[in-house]
Amino acid sequence: MNIKLPFGLQDGQLVDITSVESGLACNCFCPSCGQQLVAKKGEIKEHHFAHYDSEECSGAVETALHIYAKNILEKEKRIVLPPVYLANSDKLLFSATEVNFDSIVLEKRIGNIIPDIVVLIKDKPLLIEIAVTHFVDRFKAYKIFELGYSAIEVNADGLFNSSYNKPFNNEDFATRLIEGTSFKRWINNSKQNFIDEQIKKLATNKPVVHSGLDAYPIIIDNCPIEKRKWKSGFKQGQSYASVFDDCYHCAFGEVVCDKKVFNDGETIIDGKIRSVNCSGHRQEDIDKIIKTYTKLNYY
Repeated sequence: MNIKLPFGLQDGQLVDITSVESGLACNCFCPSCGQQLVAKKGEIKEHHFAHYDSEECSGAVETALHIYAKNILEKEKRIVLPPVYLANSDKLLFSATEVNFDSIVLEKRIGNIIPDIVVLIKDKPLLIEIAVTHFVDRFKAYKIFELGYSAIEVNADGLFNSSYNKPFNNEDFATRLIEGTSFKRWINNSKQNFIDEQIKKLATNKPVVHSGLDAYPIIIDNCPIEKRKWKSGFKQGQSYASVFDDCYHCAFGEVVCDKKVFNDGETIIDGKIRSVNCSGHRQEDIDKIIKTYTKLNYY
């Protein structure tokens, strides 16, 4: 479902379609390009704003939802953060947690990125990205990781569509934005990263093996969590893991690759696979680490 523009600027303030008069009497303007809007409040289609005497602005919905979400967060000064799991695992580290903001800033440059929203929680920054048509890609996620900030992404497109009725239910949208977790995801979580780093210290380096198998061409032998076992041959019964299908998605494996850096000096991709750092054989120690560092709340 494509979102039609539900908000306009009236006297410099963002207003929703339900609160204005129909037609040009709404006296509203586009929050992105500044052109005059007309309020379309007919009997068939959902109520929405449209540009009156100009082309529809491609950035209008995204800009409006950014402002609307920011206004809600600025007013409420709180949000429920989604649960945190051990990377590539269903092992829960922290349950969904409500946090209160000390302050909130819109689109403030941090390093070489400009997050949609930056909030301070007990003097610790949290970045909040509001996604409508453009979601955080892995390059921006990597930059956030390099900066060491925790960040979440709110899927405003999904959130809006799940809350959209005739008329627009702004209270439902606000409740889901603040208290729901279905349309939120962690881009980066500094405490999860810290726990991951402690677990990595337990790892043993395992060389990769070119197996000759079409399905699993690159493997490691003796997988400690026994992802797969040889069914025949002189290794019959021994465990192994596919680097691509298993190790890349394992909470206890880190694939070691050569790194290729592009001319911009920032874009980095994985090159030749060299080995796998595996900590799967240290489950008791891993459980102790998780227990130690999850006693305290995230903030």
